[in-house]
Amino acid sequence: MSEEKPIWREWLESLIVIAIIAIVIRSFIVAPFKIPSSSMVPTLEVGDYLFVTRYDYGFRIPLTDIQLAPKLAKRGDVVVFDYPEDRSKDYIKRIVGLPGDDILYVDNKLSVNGKEMPLQEKGSRAYFLGDGSVDISTLFEERLFDVSHQVLRKDFSIRDGHWKVPEGHYMVLGDNRNNSRDSRFWGFVPQAYLVGKAAVVWWSWDGAKGEVRWDRLGHLIH
Repeated sequence: MSEEKPIWREWLESLIVIAIIAIVIRSFIVAPFKIPSSSMVPTLEVGDYLFVTRYDYGFRIPLTDIQLAPKLAKRGDVVVFDYPEDRSKDYIKRIVGLPGDDILYVDNKLSVNGKEMPLQEKGSRAYFLGDGSVDISTLFEERLFDVSHQVLRKDFSIRDGHWKVPEGHYMVLGDNRNNSRDSRFWGFVPQAYLVGKAAVVWWSWDGAKGEVRWDRLGHLIH
């Protein structure tokens, strides 16, 4: 007759199994991410909490740059990635340039491979910055080939330039074009640095007003 396990051992084994499952889920399936800045307004607000799917671009082995079954990202994807200048930090931006693309950004107008991306003005938009202060920009609907999304911009550009995206890399911009440090400043994102694709807002806290943004819960990111 087998000896019955002590209750502490059953609890310990259960906790170990739960911990392993949680690590696997967070490493390979889905992970949480918090928006700390206004660089992606109006798509994402300061205080949004997201779920990021980690399998869209392949499975990256934790603590390495090895990707199993790597997949190319798409223009318009909102991605979380290792910040190239400090890989201990995660950044979130929108992919506007794929490997080999020719990117021109002049006077807050984006052109990809010689084609200017259409902008349709939608009015003005006030929003909170990370420090709680308020800014106002003009809201536009931008069509990035087959992906439509909203951007904020002002009458001036903070960084113009002409770039050729290297193989195995992506160019990313923040949707808040006058309040984003992105590929215009620090360069391109390697494929191996992609953490995952932003999928859904599961919680949103408006720190400036001290209240939950209930209307953003369940908001799908595109």
